[in-house]
Amino acid sequence: MQRAMMDGISDLPISVQFDFATGIFSPYADISERRMSDLKEMFYDQSVVAAAMALDNPIIYEIRYHPFLTSVSDMGLGVTRIFPGKVGDEYHMTKGHFHEQPNQPEIYFCVRGEGYLLLETRVGEFEAVRWLPGTITHIPPQWAHRVVNTGADILVFVASYHLAAGHDYAPILAHGFAQIVVEQDGAPALIPNPRRI
Repeated sequence: MQRAMMDGISDLPISVQFDFATGIFSPYADISERRMSDLKEMFYDQSVVAAAMALDNPIIYEIRYHPFLTSVSDMGLGVTRIFPGKVGDEYHMTKGHFHEQPNQPEIYFCVRGEGYLLLETRVGEFEAVRWLPGTITHIPPQWAHRVVNTGADILVFVASYHLAAGHDYAPILAHGFAQIVVEQDGAPALIPNPRRI
């Protein structure tokens, strides 16, 4: 028995194909690019940010999305590709966010590259999880999350979440995370966020 797809809702199984070599899946419904101008307040060295934006406003990362809506559920798939590089001595990273709905978790799966997953609660608990290919992290509700690419290669991770979770970027935009990831003596290091000192 075939059930029609209406308004993006389908009660039939749906599959997409993921390419491990490129970190791209298809088909996808949407793609978002995050350029330096989208993250300009996030990096602590604002002089480097201004110079990069004046030069070419590079892409820091991109996300491909696919919603899976049924008549009784909502799930989202996102695949993020963070390009290697630094802004001054601070590694490329995602914006980071809380979920708007306080009961919503998320699962991240690192499939390529290396870096850190930064996690922080609204009351100041902080964790940094070292990421390598194959690391899968469950992000509990009410933990903000950001991924940092510390490698020379692209970092790719897969996210699974409820579409209703929503994104709250404002607290991260205002204060960032308690620690940032910078290069020191040729290696990644976690240091207190200068924006909070």
